[in-house]
Amino acid sequence: MMMDVKIKEGQEWKYDNREGEESSRAIILKIEESKDNSLIVHIHVSGIKINNPNGDESIEEITHMPFSIEALGASLHEFIGESDIPDYLDGYNSWKREYESGNAGVFSISIGESVKYMDDTINS
Repeated sequence: MMMDVKIKEGQEWKYDNREGEESSRAIILKIEESKDNSLIVHIHVSGIKINNPNGDESIEEITHMPFSIEALGASLHEFIGESDIPDYLDGYNSWKREYESGNAGVFSISIGESVKYMDDTINS
């Protein structure tokens, strides 16, 4: 459950991570209004381990993930502090084009469930 800290860009949080990824963190990249006037929160996730089917190195970060404010708020549980915002514009711009054309959405499940979904999708 989110604490009484107003989320804003540049914050770093612990979240409901998957087992074995206890050091994983989420950084708030951007907060914007959606087509239906709800909030979309874009995050960067680090400290994960996803098998890379195209190589030996595992994937340790996801540079851009869009979430509904409700799903994100339910996922965050410990405010770490302010952080530099990593580069995310390539992923964001690709998502934004698809979102505006109706071909992409936002995650409405927890961050941990979303990382599992990405892992399952990449490795299926």
